[in-house]
Parts: sequence; C-alpha cells; structure tokens
Amino acid sequence: MKKGLDRCFLHYGIRQEDMNIIEDMCHDADIDAEWMKENILKLYNDARNEESIDEKKLRKILNNALKKIV
Repeated sequence: MKKGLDRCFLHYGIRQEDMNIIEDMCHDADIDAEWMKENILKLYNDARNEESIDEKKLRKILNNALKKIV
C-alpha cells in the first residue's frame, strides 16, 4: 500500500478507496462525478473544516448544488 498524504482526502475529506465507490455510483446513476466532487463534496468538506455542520447547513449546500444542474 502506498504511503503519504491522500490528495483525495485532503480535498474532499474522503479516502481514495471511498471516492472510487462514489465515482462508480455516479457513473451508474449518470451523474458527473466531477460535478459531485466540486459542488457537493468539496463544499461540504470545506464547511466541515470551518465549523460543525448541522442539517440546515448540509441542506443549503445540497440545494445550492442542485440549483446548478436544473
């Protein structure tokens, strides 16, 4: 197993192995994985690092991301 910093975890707060699963699921659901990473996962991770995330904040992140695809 490769040692060192996991860039995926640093950017999105998710291990690379888990990101591979998310990408596969996005592909199966015909959702752009890059969109998911940048508009949901990255924003969520950034917000989580700044403060605790409650349901209201998470819903706001998701609603804003969904507005971009409609």
